[in-house]
Amino acid sequence: MITLQRIEHAVASVAHDIVKIARAVVPVLQKVQGQEATVEALTSLVDPNAVNIERAAFAVLGKVCVAITDAGNAVAANGLNLQLDAQEIADLKAVAAYLQGATKSAVIAASTLVPAKA
Repeated sequence: MITLQRIEHAVASVAHDIVKIARAVVPVLQKVQGQEATVEALTSLVDPNAVNIERAAFAVLGKVCVAITDAGNAVAANGLNLQLDAQEIADLKAVAAYLQGATKSAVIAASTLVPAKA
């Protein structure tokens, strides 16, 4: 059994599940590369927030990858600072708020499935 030890892990797990479910329901995604609007419309039918989660996650991941590549070996020694613009921060705040709510709902739902100890 997997246990969620930290809230960050729980939030990441919920985000992963949302995107995973959205993609599982729409297997045609691989065939429609270049049709971003269509793919996002289909994904949003599964969970409207999946598109925003995916966009924000991949945008930040892209910036992190570029920063790590540009910094080279200095990253290992000194860590990495990353600058986000106001829109990226707003997008991430919205995603974080949604994921925190979804995580709370998932924890409450899971707790109703676990039998009480006598």
